[in-house]
Amino acid sequence: MLSFTNSLTIIVALSFLAISIGLMFLAARNAFNHNRQLNKRLVSSNDADIENIGLKPKRKWLSRMGDHLTLPGAEEITRIRSELAKAGYYDEAAVKTFYAIRVISLFGPQLILLLCWSLVWENMGAKKIILLASTLAVSGLLGPNMFIRWKQKRRTLRCKEGFPDMTDLMVACIEAGLGLDAALMRVSNELGGRYPALKVNLEIMNLELRAGRERHKAMMNFAERIGLEEAKALAIMLRQAEEMGSSMGAALRTFSDDMRTKRMLLAEEKAMALSAKLTIPLIVFIFPTLMVMLLLPAGIRLAETLS
Repeated sequence: MLSFTNSLTIIVALSFLAISIGLMFLAARNAFNHNRQLNKRLVSSNDADIENIGLKPKRKWLSRMGDHLTLPGAEEITRIRSELAKAGYYDEAAVKTFYAIRVISLFGPQLILLLCWSLVWENMGAKKIILLASTLAVSGLLGPNMFIRWKQKRRTLRCKEGFPDMTDLMVACIEAGLGLDAALMRVSNELGGRYPALKVNLEIMNLELRAGRERHKAMMNFAERIGLEEAKALAIMLRQAEEMGSSMGAALRTFSDDMRTKRMLLAEEKAMALSAKLTIPLIVFIFPTLMVMLLLPAGIRLAETLS
């Protein structure tokens, strides 16, 4: 009996240990994948984000399907196009593709459910089938919008990571004697490999400036696309410096130092919160393993004695 007790203790302990090692492996793999993506961006060409700008060939049939759908009014299309642009989809057929995906997500699962009706009816009752169909309909209706919001948050986070570097490059270009418009073009070229999302939005802003749009309006549109309050503050600061006739380089230097300080404070905040975040994994995985190894043999022996 003691051998069985020891074996059970070892099996339980090894199970917790295997789960802990598995989670550590997943965390390490995600970290290595992130570093690999960064290295690819560093050595990539200026077309690093081209898949987000143009429409892939496999999506063309979705666009053709969208041609046969009844689209909403112009205001709604403008709003959807703006949301898709924030998520990184700039193609002219992006709105049609989005509505085609919504239709497929809504009616596709229902069609599959109808095709498998006989099999589903045997294993599930009418109430469960209605609940399943309703769940699939709600998921298909809300899924594309949730995906677009997730892409927006992910893209905004990437832009936030690269915004201090963008301001540092702007300071270097301005102090080197370039004008603001030329500095923005130079910065967009330099950021292409490291932060492709910022590069694309900077190029759109440069195209707006070439088309004759006011600099402040173009920069506010840039801030709206990337969803950063820091970008709006930069646009307001540059406009005030231009209107008041103060040094553009000094203003950018102060703003860049403030961005760098915020980044350091955010890194310190994450480092300070790491110990608190590690408390839950320690309690969930390590503490139960120790308790099992220490108390299980004594508990089994005590149960044998009392019996």
